[in-house]
Amino acid sequence: MVNANYVEVPALGVAWNMFISKNGGIFNPSAGTKAEISNGWYTYLTTVAEANTIGPVSIYVTGAGCIQQNLEYVVQQRNAPCINFTYTLTDITTGLPVPGAQIWITSDLAGINVLWTGTTNAVGIALDSNSDLPCLNGLPPTTYYIWATKANMIANAFPDIEICS
Repeated sequence: MVNANYVEVPALGVAWNMFISKNGGIFNPSAGTKAEISNGWYTYLTTVAEANTIGPVSIYVTGAGCIQQNLEYVVQQRNAPCINFTYTLTDITTGLPVPGAQIWITSDLAGINVLWTGTTNAVGIALDSNSDLPCLNGLPPTTYYIWATKANMIANAFPDIEICS
């Protein structure tokens, strides 16, 4: 934390305020563990709920005698046995790739437990907002349900079913 002259502000302890926004949502007061390291340096350990959404996490921090600090991080999936999965959406009639379709992958046939979301690129490959492929956990063999929709496209009433092992 620094003051208006960009000099570190020590001795705040935990008497500073932090607010967190996930994926462009409203800012909420932090609920994790704050601590002072020393000499105007501070740490924060998030709660699971503050870091459980893939995508941007915006943070602002304030404290007595300090200027507001604005930070942004990106939460990414970190599965140790992760498999980068390439999913290409094609038109059933023409066989051509379908760009610009919304894709979501669920762990259930009802489509409720969403594990990943993204959009197809110019050649129909599903990528997330960071241009990454879906990262799926393949241990033990797991069934995934892949859904797609696009304006002027008949939405699939039944998902594609993929088994990763």
